[in-house]
Formats: sequence, C-alpha cells, structure tokens
Amino acid sequence: MAVLGHPGTTLLPSDAVNVTSEVNDEDVNSCQNGAPLSHTGQVLSRAVTFQFALDPNAEQRALLAKCAGARRFTVNHHLARVKANLDVRSAERKVLGEHGVPSEPSTPSLSWSGFSFINEFNAWKNGQSDDSPLNDDGSRGLSWRHELPSDVFECASVDAARALENFTASRRGERSGKPVGFPRFQAKAKVAPSFRLRNRATPGTTPSSQPIRFTDPSHLRLPRFGPVKLFGRTRKVRRMIEAGRFHIYSATVTQRAGRWIVSLTGVAAELHQAERSRFQRHGVPVGVDRGIISLAVAADANGTLIQCFEGVKTLKQAQQSLKAANQALARTTPGSKGRQQARSRLAKLHRKVANTRRHLVHQASKSLVDRAQVLVIEDLNVAGMVKNRHLSRSISDAAMAELSRQILYKATWHGVEVRVVDRFFPSSKTCSGCGLVKSDLDLSIRTYSCGTCGLVIDRDLNAAINLARWQPRESTFEKRADTPSALLLDTA
Repeated sequence: MAVLGHPGTTLLPSDAVNVTSEVNDEDVNSCQNGAPLSHTGQVLSRAVTFQFALDPNAEQRALLAKCAGARRFTVNHHLARVKANLDVRSAERKVLGEHGVPSEPSTPSLSWSGFSFINEFNAWKNGQSDDSPLNDDGSRGLSWRHELPSDVFECASVDAARALENFTASRRGERSGKPVGFPRFQAKAKVAPSFRLRNRATPGTTPSSQPIRFTDPSHLRLPRFGPVKLFGRTRKVRRMIEAGRFHIYSATVTQRAGRWIVSLTGVAAELHQAERSRFQRHGVPVGVDRGIISLAVAADANGTLIQCFEGVKTLKQAQQSLKAANQALARTTPGSKGRQQARSRLAKLHRKVANTRRHLVHQASKSLVDRAQVLVIEDLNVAGMVKNRHLSRSISDAAMAELSRQILYKATWHGVEVRVVDRFFPSSKTCSGCGLVKSDLDLSIRTYSCGTCGLVIDRDLNAAINLARWQPRESTFEKRADTPSALLLDTA
C-alpha cells in the first residue's frame, strides 16, 4: 500500500489549525507576507498532509503503543483536574447561594490554555508538584517519562485544551454545528491509538538536520524511534523536501485496523504556474451534480456532457463479507483471543471499503479540477439527507460531502473557480430546455420529461446543466467564496 486514499497529496483542512498553531517564534523571522520561507527561499503557503503506512519492528511497535497510551493518560489527567475543579466550585457556589452570600467560590478556577496544561503536567510528571506521584524508590514523578518523547505529553496537553475550548465556545454559542459537550475521558477500547510529534525545526533549516526526516527512500526518522520503515513510494515527498517546496511541521501516528499510519502535516509551495493555468481546461462553466447512482455528472452550460463518474458502491458490494465477519465476531467469547482476531478481520474489511471509496473520490475530484476553469456545485445538506432511513446507507456510501471537500481544496491549489449554489435551487426540477420548474419530482424518476417543450433528458444531466447556467448573486457569492469552510460545515 502506497499513500493511503490517494497516490499523491491529501489535504486535511482540519489540520490547517495544527499547522498554523505550531509555528515557532523563529519562523516569524523567515516569513514573507505571513508565509514561511524554506531553506531554498521558496514561499510555503499551502497546507498539505501526506499519509503513509508504517512497517515498524517489534521494539518500535511496542513504543508506538506506549506513546498512544501516554497520550490518553495525559488527556485524562487534564480532564480529571478540570472536572474536579468545576465540581468543587459548583458545590461552593451552591452553599454560598443557600446562605445568600453573593461572593465567588474560594477555590480558584483553573486556566484551560495549552501553555498552562503543558507547564502543569511537566511539573507533575517531573516530581515538582506537591501532588506528583510517589514511586517505590522514594522518588516523585512518572518513572517511565524518560522512555517516551516529550512531545507526546505536550501535544496531548494541547489537544485537551482545544477540546475544552470547543466545549466553551459551543456553550457560548460561538461555535457552529452540533452542540459540544464536556470532553469524554479516553478509554483504551473506545479511542483509536494516536499521538503527535512535532518537527522542532524552522522551515529554513536544512532537511538533513531536522528531527523528522527521510533517511532513505523507505525509512522515516521519528524522534526516539529512529528510522521506521514505510510502505509505498516516497519519492515525491522527498524531492519536495530537498527542493525546499515542503516543510514538515508535525507527524501524527494513528493505528487503524491494526495498521499504523503516519500523517506528515506541513506547508508546501504553490503549484507551478503551468499547472495552475492549464490552457486545455474547459472555458465554459461546468456544473457538477452529485448523486447516488452516479457519483458525479459534469456538464457545461451549453448542454454538453463533460464526464460521468459511476456511483460509489463499495459498502454495498462488501455487505456479504461484512455480514459474515460480524456474525463470526458475535460467536466469539468476550475477552478471548479469537474475539480479538475476529474484530481485527472486521476492521480490515471496513478499512478496505473506506480506502477504496476515498481513492475513487480522489480520482473524480482530480479529473474535474483538471478539466474545468469554473466548477459549480450544490451546497447539499448531507447531514440532513442521511436522516432518511431508506437512503442513509447509500448516501453515506456515495461520499457526497467528501467529494465537495476535495473539489474545494484542489480547486484552490490549481487556480480553479468554484461557485456554490444555494441548496434550495431547484436544479433537478428545472427544465434545461425551457426553464419550466416542476412542482413535484419523485426520486424514483430518473428521466426528466418536460410537457412544455418535449425535452426528454437524464435527470442528473439535466441538473448538471442547470447548475452550470446558474448565475451567482454578488453578495452571496462573494461571501461563500471568501469562506469556503462554510460549505464544509454544512456538508459535514
């Protein structure tokens, strides 16, 4: 297996926060218009993440598990402190209220910032706090703290602070989306093993002296781990790093279905101008209608079919195998080795389904961005669509939200304009020949027939043509163009 999901570059917009928040003060001195400069003078302004599967040896595999456990331990430590502090202050506030005393609780509140969490945990694990754990030999602090990289504890502290920040913002109404509750304690059996390591080097540092680097085409060096073997081709990433076109900020290691995955998050230089301004791109706006039977149907405003992508049915095709694996898991004894093996087989099937779906969506999004200068897509409410119990599985398998996410960031990379149509625009009900809008059009009707002009056309093709002809209102379009993340929130 090469690069997971896509044999190239995968951008995770959620990691953009991680990238910007981990810039050191030294990086600011080597920036141009806010973007850091590499050791060759390249301006790095594009957030990128590369993913590879790891092939660690037995010693490295044990250390990976320890680091993942240390991250859970650190997050739970901070959550327990905060929860205990909130409970004490709440009890004191209740007592004061019963006695009619209008004053604040005597117990001071804790700071929830990442820096405060890092400083507190460092002092606690190093034995410098009054409540530091006491070891058998009389020393204080965590006896196993020196076995692991210090970044594991610090990054986990930052993650706990961000979770609490999201909780606070949600309670104040400052965070869009579903309400966020108090962060849950992380249990080993319910949380995917994961941890993050920072590349403590500025973008201007030569690649050979950075803590996280490629030692050869098949090995990646991680702090405290040494060279770890990788699956897949690394030539593209190594050449970008050597040329100063990519800098690694952090490496996130996650275990998925028994396989360890490393995500190298950083910043890269813009694509070459020839790649961003291809002359063979379609000059007329291209509408993209996403669906279940067809993943995407692309057509221009002239009514010409540009491309049609077959619908993603990876989950449907794997239903028999998943059913057999689930039945085999149900027949095992809880806590037995056979149950672990059955759970592993089921997880591998789900991993294969997810990777196949992601690869097909990457192919479709890359092809659309390469062929069009202007793409028009709908702002679908996918989160609301999956509530239909008759179509929820098919809609989830179709990866509509993932396709829009990939189109948005790849269009930004390649200089393609993306127009987002309001979700209430009747693209399927409107006749692309005369403009008549039908009041009712059942989902089972796959062919659009117009009683006024006599047009008979495929339903998805008709919708794509109407999307391509859609003209944006200046105020609405400018707002959505400046904030493409709004589409991601709506389709998450």
